[in-house]
Amino acid sequence: MYQTDCFIILAVICTLLKGFDSEPCSSYTLISGQYKRSIAYTIKSTDIAVSDNFLSEGWYRFDSGAGNDMVTQAPTVTQCGTIYPIWMQGTLPTDIDGEVTRIACIVSFLGQCSTQLTIRVKSCAGYRVYYLVKPPQTSTGYCIGTESPCPVGQTSNTSFTPCEDMPPISTIPSVNVSLEYSDTPGIKPVEPVFKCLFDEPDGGPFWYDTYWYINTDLVKVVESQLSMSNQSWLYPKDWVDMYNLNMVVKCSVRGRYSEISTPGHHNYSDDFLAGLFPSSFSYGVKEGETLNLTVTVPVGCFGEDFRELCKASIYILTPTYQSSASSCQNFSNQGEVSFDENGCGILIESSTWWEEKVLKVTGKTDGLINVRDRDVFIRLGTRTTKTAEDLSGVWNNLTMPDIRIFLHDEDKKLANMLCYANTDPRMQTFDGTPWSAYLAGEFVMYRDRQRLISVHALFSSCIWGGQGFCGCGIAVRVENSLFAYRTCQEISNSYSKPLVHHDTVYHICDDRHMVVDIGNPWTKIILPNGAIVEYQIGQDWLYNIHITPSIFDEDNVEGLCGNPNGDTTDDFIPQGSSFPTDNFPIFQDSWRIDINSTESLFGVSTVFNISYFELQKYCDCADEFSQTNADDLFSDFYAANCSITTEAILCSEKTTFQSFTSTCRQYQNRYKRDVNEMDFEHQIEKRSVDSDDIIEVAPLTIDPNFDPNVIPPTPSWKNGWNESSARAYCENIILNNQARISCQTYVPMEKSTDISLTQCMEDIRDSGTTEFSKYTLESLNKFCFDQIKKHEKYHIKNDTEEGSVVDIIGKLVCPNDCSANGICNEGQCKCFSSYIGADCSLTHSTPPTNATLPESGLCRTSKRACAKTNIYGFFQSDVVYVKLEEFEITDLGRTNTLSTEIVPATPSSPTILRIDFPTPSRKKRSSSGYTYGRGFQISLSYDEIHFSESMTVIIYNDACYSCSASTLTCNVTSTCEESITKNNTDIQSTTVHGQNVDQFSDGSSTPQSAPSEDSKIPLALTISLCIISVIILGVVCVLLYLKLKPNTQLSPAINYIKNQPPECGQPPIQHYETLKYDRNISPPPDYEFPSPPVADTFKAKPDSRPKTASSLVISFN
Repeated sequence: MYQTDCFIILAVICTLLKGFDSEPCSSYTLISGQYKRSIAYTIKSTDIAVSDNFLSEGWYRFDSGAGNDMVTQAPTVTQCGTIYPIWMQGTLPTDIDGEVTRIACIVSFLGQCSTQLTIRVKSCAGYRVYYLVKPPQTSTGYCIGTESPCPVGQTSNTSFTPCEDMPPISTIPSVNVSLEYSDTPGIKPVEPVFKCLFDEPDGGPFWYDTYWYINTDLVKVVESQLSMSNQSWLYPKDWVDMYNLNMVVKCSVRGRYSEISTPGHHNYSDDFLAGLFPSSFSYGVKEGETLNLTVTVPVGCFGEDFRELCKASIYILTPTYQSSASSCQNFSNQGEVSFDENGCGILIESSTWWEEKVLKVTGKTDGLINVRDRDVFIRLGTRTTKTAEDLSGVWNNLTMPDIRIFLHDEDKKLANMLCYANTDPRMQTFDGTPWSAYLAGEFVMYRDRQRLISVHALFSSCIWGGQGFCGCGIAVRVENSLFAYRTCQEISNSYSKPLVHHDTVYHICDDRHMVVDIGNPWTKIILPNGAIVEYQIGQDWLYNIHITPSIFDEDNVEGLCGNPNGDTTDDFIPQGSSFPTDNFPIFQDSWRIDINSTESLFGVSTVFNISYFELQKYCDCADEFSQTNADDLFSDFYAANCSITTEAILCSEKTTFQSFTSTCRQYQNRYKRDVNEMDFEHQIEKRSVDSDDIIEVAPLTIDPNFDPNVIPPTPSWKNGWNESSARAYCENIILNNQARISCQTYVPMEKSTDISLTQCMEDIRDSGTTEFSKYTLESLNKFCFDQIKKHEKYHIKNDTEEGSVVDIIGKLVCPNDCSANGICNEGQCKCFSSYIGADCSLTHSTPPTNATLPESGLCRTSKRACAKTNIYGFFQSDVVYVKLEEFEITDLGRTNTLSTEIVPATPSSPTILRIDFPTPSRKKRSSSGYTYGRGFQISLSYDEIHFSESMTVIIYNDACYSCSASTLTCNVTSTCEESITKNNTDIQSTTVHGQNVDQFSDGSSTPQSAPSEDSKIPLALTISLCIISVIILGVVCVLLYLKLKPNTQLSPAINYIKNQPPECGQPPIQHYETLKYDRNISPPPDYEFPSPPVADTFKAKPDSRPKTASSLVISFN
């Protein structure tokens, strides 16, 4: 009784409330920020489709920069951030119209209004509210707004279309490091934090995206922060478990006009060297001299007030083989050498971390030690475990190259010593003797007599053909490591054949073998003995190759560069001889290397035989700190004993003759390491574990008519030039060169100036142009600047001058004076915003030319992941934009452009870019066409506006198709079905137009049996038959149910099917206990092939009754 009364009272209350509906303009649910509901947005493969069947029925208001009202024109399937969008028929009401009723249409594959919904709309003086009902299916959503986000480089007040070009927000960021409080709960320790600092540009404040890089790896991105926000800092937790100190840190900043607007271009900082760095990694020292080391990162501490107690200890390490026979230990199985900590080293205190640290070096020598044993090494390192004082762990496991110590009693004077090969090529030995190389081929320029260190150069016919040779290759070998750069494909006496893209081999087996700094236009390679190799690229030639000797090279090297001992009489000693010659061709020919021999560094037969590799000797402590002695302080023990008489004991008979790394690793470039061994036996097609990192290189070949003994005749003057006019021109550009005039005030320049004048005149005579004169001048300027930098006194700033001598000269020696389009600093141009190139002579609006794609633009999914590609060319800037215009190839031909994206490329080297392909577009495919593959039209730009001619790449499954990037066509191969069987793990099965189709990861589909024209049933008829069949089946089931009166349990057959696992390759079966008949059943979305579902037959083992195409098992209770 009481329950009945309660129900009656509740019904009365509900009836009364129903008559007092709230005002919709003030009582609604706000949906904000869902810009993907816009008709301008097409759903992507990574999106989650909007599904408004989860909405509660009621009044809603929308707020988005893309628009706030329902669209009144029909979208297509997959627009509006969903699969089946809903649009409104009729017009939007005004305030006068008040509340109106409208018909909302669901777009499907059946038409633009396959299902109708009744909704209400009311205008509320500035906005509208909508009374929405649930759609009857998933992946269905209301379509709101017509605009799209602004692209990169454009903006608007809403950050949505219509947009206008955005003036760039330019900053000059720099990396700084300081101690800041940690966010550790409960305590407030301080830890080293990197900051990307810059001055706020005029017109701010702006918002900024900050990108952090360590050793060129992107490690952190923070978006939409105001300047100086601590959210943009790089904290130890962001990197300390992945990287060690003595790393390179870099940041970049992108500006935004508002928090939600589109960011602008990147502004990069200079590299910041983070860690502990000596002034050099190669020293020549006397007894009792010191090494100075710079600390660039502070030491953290458990509390700001206790920093005097927090320290980082840097120990001197010695290998276990260097002690005594009784303590001899075997090497590990990987061939690594372990190092012991000694009781001496360097102490870095948190309170004074910025002070320069000193390491005292003592040495013992006697007259019994020969020249090859004059060098030893210092290795420094830290503990690998965290200390109680510094909780951040920043100074754990310091990674630092060995410091080489050359023990001697007198300074070695190497001033003005330089070996070079300039232009075509004009040579000079270490001792300053000029000569001209007359032969083509591969030659030894520099070779260490004791260690396996050598530098080879490659010469071939210059562009004018047959009248001179130019440099087209440089190769540097250290032990079993190799760096090589080559621009020519063939060695010839009579013609030039440059590579389409330059070949770079970066095969480094030990971090301490060499340091390669790829610059523009000069690349610098530092050898472990302190010698320096530099070369300058000029399109298809190496116009300048410079080699600066080290203090270890006297009487220890040979080759075309001679012996750096100050004696010119022994500069031209042929290989295998002890006596010099004045016949330059004979001298040069003796140092020739057959490119097919195992000694070639450019050929395919290179063999790295290092069987006589010697163990390095390391410095130990002169005195050691003792933890048991209370009077000992670690900071008092900083003397290293570098005695060359210390015995090095080799313990294992199975040691590998490699340096102190376990595995020889190959570097494709300075950014990415690779764990594959180099294949010198075949043409190198890829040098990375990444299947998409294709490096196609034509092997070095020889012109069939090549005669190694041909000496070109001395060219005659041409094009109106003669000796007098050439001399006048060369004297004008060289003698009046401001850098040379300033340099001769500080270092001798007379001899080098005279040699440069002669070379300039000979280049004009040989080529008939002044093209090479700028390279001669740049070589002279570089020689001047390098000699200035060798003197410590010229690095010191004078109070009466603008800067040090190095600073002053560094602003005068840039290529072509930066073409008046940039600022010269330290010999390098920093171009103004509209210019690019090593000499700032090109504008941003000039796009890259002559770029090519690997494998003729064909990406075969059986061989590659086809997620990205390399682009070959010669690029004048590190910032290159790529336009990707996506299309598909079907049996009907090439489709129109499906999508267009502009993305920045990642530079791998000056000649290789890398880009990622976007995910496949979800646009609707042709109802009668099969997809054979997808492709992109690729074009390049420096400014995102002016693009080059496009190149084509096609991604397809070569097991089933053969395609052409030139004709944009594909054909089905006869081996398709066999290949599918072999590669079934890469195939997804689907159904299209009533036939089985194999769907590959590249988006291509392969028909197993193509239907005839007669078998293609009209779409509407097919669906109608399916619906009628379902209705008939339902009626029959209801009648049987009423007649037989079953209980509420599922039949045994149904239960059996329900508990069966899905067959291999089929989607899981969906089970529904009840089925509502008050709405239409929509087909499930098929993301790859949005075609209407067609009836299929499942085969249940005990029960083969037909099921519907959607695999529903229906139970009537």
